[in-house]
Amino acid sequence: MEISSYIGKFFDAHEQVKTAAAEQKKNPSKGKSLKAQALDNIFQEMELERQAVELRELLIYGVDPALGAVWSRFQEEFERLQEEQEKERLEQEAKDRVALWQRRKMLNQLQDRALIIGVVMIVTLYLHLMFLAINQMKIAKWDS
Repeated sequence: MEISSYIGKFFDAHEQVKTAAAEQKKNPSKGKSLKAQALDNIFQEMELERQAVELRELLIYGVDPALGAVWSRFQEEFERLQEEQEKERLEQEAKDRVALWQRRKMLNQLQDRALIIGVVMIVTLYLHLMFLAINQMKIAKWDS
C-alpha cells in the first residue's frame, strides 16, 4: 500500500507535467525562441519517458515476487480505465452534439416562426392599407 501511494503520486505528477507540456505547446511563451521551446519540449518528453521506464523496471524487478506480475496487471487495469474514459468522452461528445443540434433546431424554428409572423403582419398591414385606400376612393367618389 505504501508503494501504491508513492506510485499514485508519481502518476499524478506525471499527468500534471504532461498537461503542462501540452498547454505550453498550445500557448508557447513569448520570451523564448522556437528552438529553445523545441529543446525544452524534447527534454521534457525524454524525462517523462525515462521516469516511466524506471517505474516499469521498479514494478517488474523491484517489487516483492509474492505480489505477482504487478506491471502487467497494472497495464491491463490502465488500459481498461483508458477505454472506459474514452467511452465516457465519446458519450459526452455525442450528448454535446445532440444538445447543440437541438439548440440549433430550436433557433431555426424560432427564426421560422418569426419570419412567418413578420410576413403575416406585412400582408395584414398591406391589406389594411389597401382597404383604407379603397375606402378613401369610395368616399371621394360619393362626395363628388
